[in-house]
Amino acid sequence: MRQFASVLVASAVVLSLGTVPAMAEKVFGAIAFSASTGKYGWVKNTAKKADAQSEAVAKCGVDDCDTVVVFPHCAALSVGDSFGMGFSADKSVAKAEETALTQCDGFTTNCIISTSFCNDQ
Repeated sequence: MRQFASVLVASAVVLSLGTVPAMAEKVFGAIAFSASTGKYGWVKNTAKKADAQSEAVAKCGVDDCDTVVVFPHCAALSVGDSFGMGFSADKSVAKAEETALTQCDGFTTNCIISTSFCNDQ
């Protein structure tokens, strides 16, 4: 009887735990920017860094687009006069925006956040 009770308790514990979720897989985002036009492209939730870079450049759609940031969490791009820009990556989108604006302000005037976002994790 004790053995049956032990098996019953063990079964109840296993059933109550259900499926243990797998650890979240790391994903990447990227932002590409064209210094000649101010155009940019971005992607998020990409499995590989290299794919994030190439997809962001493709979405930018201009020959001189270059990847400015690849990141696992959040990022921001700030653009000002004469296509001066700043960018940042951080765990917080607010911090990424703040840093991108500060960086942009060091190069030009009238900087605004052009895009900011986080990967879904």
